[in-house]
Amino acid sequence: MFERYSMIVLYFSVLMLLGYLASRRIHSMNDFVIGGKSLSFWVAAFSAQATGESAWLLLGLTGMGAMVGFSAYWVVVGEFLGGAAAWFLMATRFKRLSDKYDSMTVIDFMVSRFKPKTHFLRMMSAVVLTIFVLIYISAQIDATGSAFETFLEWDYLTGAIVGFVFVAIYCIAGGFLAAAWTDMFQGTVMLFCLIMLPVVAFLSLSNAESIYEGLYAIEPGLISMWGPGGFNLMNLSVVIGMGLIGLGFVGSPQVFARFIAIKSEKQINRGKWVAIVFTVLVDFSAVSIGVLGRYIFTT
Repeated sequence: MFERYSMIVLYFSVLMLLGYLASRRIHSMNDFVIGGKSLSFWVAAFSAQATGESAWLLLGLTGMGAMVGFSAYWVVVGEFLGGAAAWFLMATRFKRLSDKYDSMTVIDFMVSRFKPKTHFLRMMSAVVLTIFVLIYISAQIDATGSAFETFLEWDYLTGAIVGFVFVAIYCIAGGFLAAAWTDMFQGTVMLFCLIMLPVVAFLSLSNAESIYEGLYAIEPGLISMWGPGGFNLMNLSVVIGMGLIGLGFVGSPQVFARFIAIKSEKQINRGKWVAIVFTVLVDFSAVSIGVLGRYIFTT
């Protein structure tokens, strides 16, 4: 247990340090809200993808892999297509226009772009974002509570509150830049752990054939890309639904805030490749963890 607490203390210490360093670079509202438009392509790419997936990736997608098996890999396809659409088709033009309008938020961009005669667009956008971003944040806090409950055997509510307090501290202190830098750090940890875990799990097993046979023995549908029963209209609908998960990237205000904050269009041209590779690697690895976990813990 000492080792676990040591890891948690080190982890939160890094987050606090990044928040402090970011706070020293805040000299204006522009710095606080969009980091002075200073993000490099590495930070923007890791931050956009990590904040776009985070708890859903670590808990949800791994759980989906364990629950439905190989068909969960369709989510990887959808995430790839959604991420590619956001970075390759939308990011550069959005960056150009947001710089032209000197926008600091997505709502600022929409108001400047469409020039409404009333405040309805701004008010409606604010209401919609408040509702759905609160749901998004609640999911992250819920995941934090669950993680502390499992990892440190804490009470769920205590874990959720502690996680929220630490995030609030570095975000209030360092603003957007603190969020982006901590996303970069956490995204790097996610990438390393998600890749290493299925590799270690696979190497600890006898061979791929035994995994295939073991999953078939548990549930034949686990080894079908179309799910139980093979290809049929119902399973096709489920697969399409999995693929459409990637659409979240093309409308996520968290992701587009990174496009506003990145240094230049040139940085986007570099960052899009980093973002896509990151997405494919972590999503594929997350599903693989779930699939291998289902085999290891139920055979």
